[in-house]
Amino acid sequence: MSSSSRSFFGSFAFASSSSHRGRRPRANRPHGFTLVELLVVIAIIGVLVGLLLPAVQAARESARRMQCSNNLKQIGLAAHNFQDTFGQLPNGARDGDVGDPLNSCCNSLSRHGWSWAYHILPFMEQNNVYELGDEDDPVGTQNIVAQQGIPGYYCPTRRAPKAYGSGKFYRTDYVGNGGIYNTDGLDGVIMKTDAGTITIEQIRDGSSNTIMFGEKALHPDAHGTDGGDNERWNNAGWDQCVIRFGSVKDSSGNLVGVPPLFDNDAPSPVGGTKWYPNFGSSHAGAFNACMADGAVRSISYTVDVEVFRRASQAKDRMPLDTSAL
Repeated sequence: MSSSSRSFFGSFAFASSSSHRGRRPRANRPHGFTLVELLVVIAIIGVLVGLLLPAVQAARESARRMQCSNNLKQIGLAAHNFQDTFGQLPNGARDGDVGDPLNSCCNSLSRHGWSWAYHILPFMEQNNVYELGDEDDPVGTQNIVAQQGIPGYYCPTRRAPKAYGSGKFYRTDYVGNGGIYNTDGLDGVIMKTDAGTITIEQIRDGSSNTIMFGEKALHPDAHGTDGGDNERWNNAGWDQCVIRFGSVKDSSGNLVGVPPLFDNDAPSPVGGTKWYPNFGSSHAGAFNACMADGAVRSISYTVDVEVFRRASQAKDRMPLDTSAL
């Protein structure tokens, strides 16, 4: 390398080195958010959660309501298949044994008198539970069956399948329509066992106009203890645990409608166990009902009680505008 070249590169290196040594190092700047920035972010997140949470809850309830509707649809189809097999719709239940008075107390002494919820099990893909019941030992096997929770008999808005009491017996959130309260159950679609039978074709008011199954009202503080939720799902007798009613005779003997109730408006258990006939549910605004034709409808709690009375009776031959339900 020539002396001139060495002189050039040497000068350049010296200049660069001098320039580098002459810079002052930058002070280390702190990283992260200031307190004000954190508070602003938290406030924004709070607003977003406040806006999104109701939408998320509404979406979840919509899914639960749809599942509840599907449960009733499956129950209705099972009842139709039961009729195709046995030539009649399933009976509701009865108290006492075959041959005993129909007003016997307090549940069935034979498997024949167990509830509709038991007898349709083979058509609900639950034949294994059905087979646990033994006609030769109905009193003993009723408990074994009652200790089996049927997911399709529970509304997810209200509760998951749950056993109650020392016997760990399960319940049902769905009930048959017994017609007129405090009668032998000949006016509804799900009749008292041994009182009578009915087919879909014999429903004089039309299968699309008459309730077959629905949800039952149950106060939130009375799960498992209420008069309509304190018995085994498979053998409650002719009881509000498995049967509800849309009409009743008043003190003058006139038929009047029994309105459906939102659970929060159901009779409170404070002061003792309550028995009441009302349909209803944990859904806000309306409860689900399966009509005798198998269609599931959402019926408002504000439905006209006369319209609801007619929808609960299978033989009154009164006209019904189903758009009013």
